[in-house]
Amino acid sequence: MLNSPIDIKKLRKECQLGCPDSNGLRSKIWKVLLNYLPLDHSQWNKFLTRSRQEYSNLATEFVASSTNNESNCDDPLSCNPDSDWRKYFDDNEVLLQINKDCRRLYPEFDFFRRSTSYPFHKVYSPSLTITALRNRLDMDVFHSRTMATDITGAKKLLCEKQKHPLCSSYEESDSEFHSQEAHWEVAQRIIFIYCKVNQRSSYVQGMNEVLGPIYYLFANDPDPEWQMYAEADAFYCFNNLMAEIQSNFIRSFDEDIGIGSKMEQMFSLLAEFDPKLAQHLTYLHLEPTHFAFRWITVLLAREFLLPDVLRLWDSILSDEQRFDLVLYICCAMLM
Repeated sequence: MLNSPIDIKKLRKECQLGCPDSNGLRSKIWKVLLNYLPLDHSQWNKFLTRSRQEYSNLATEFVASSTNNESNCDDPLSCNPDSDWRKYFDDNEVLLQINKDCRRLYPEFDFFRRSTSYPFHKVYSPSLTITALRNRLDMDVFHSRTMATDITGAKKLLCEKQKHPLCSSYEESDSEFHSQEAHWEVAQRIIFIYCKVNQRSSYVQGMNEVLGPIYYLFANDPDPEWQMYAEADAFYCFNNLMAEIQSNFIRSFDEDIGIGSKMEQMFSLLAEFDPKLAQHLTYLHLEPTHFAFRWITVLLAREFLLPDVLRLWDSILSDEQRFDLVLYICCAMLM
């Protein structure tokens, strides 16, 4: 099935009814279908070595270096939008939302709360420790700066460490936690780096749901070497998939090529397949926004149990018009 050179049309056809799940085959097929692995199998080793090193470099640039801002000579109170501190604070706001969403990835599934056997510093670079992003999210990262007047009338700047309402603390006494890295933290790092690489694409809730199935599949590959580099491989596949569905997350595209347009297409299909149901939903004032927004945006990743999502995505990723297929599946769910 993956003999070189890979016949992509044949591969799509063979996987439309599901990818084989033995020997990590599904994981490799997804990497091909998501335009990550070359069709020439003989190029894989060289390509993967280069790609994984590039990911390590990105993480070092955007995660490790960004945690060292305390040595920066910029004024933290500067109003300059190009100030390094301003960018640092803006990044932290994004990171807080990513953190909040990744913590609750598939809450019914224990996997994302378990520790990875391959934390970044052991696989890629020891310079990026487990605590790199944790330090930014810990209680003492966010400082309150206020002006106060003393009894002489002189004004002075007060800096006070405060807890951010979106962030729960990492207990100092929890030595076991500090020595391990959970899978949701890996997902958090992938999305944070994605947002830094794609500066024009701000983080939107739901991106974590798109990453979830990809990372889960790669991190459970039976081959230890593939499993070891699940983070880097998941980053590139997530990046490629987001490039295809980015319009779903950009509100300015809603009515033309974005999620609004896709929901209209879905409802038109429903009216064609089941006019009575479409009329009834209209009568009840149930707009597609009420039920189909999340379905389409995250490719149905939250509507089924994770193992079923993997099977469903086999068909979606294998279809040449894969995102049109999502609309048909949505109609089938309603009928």
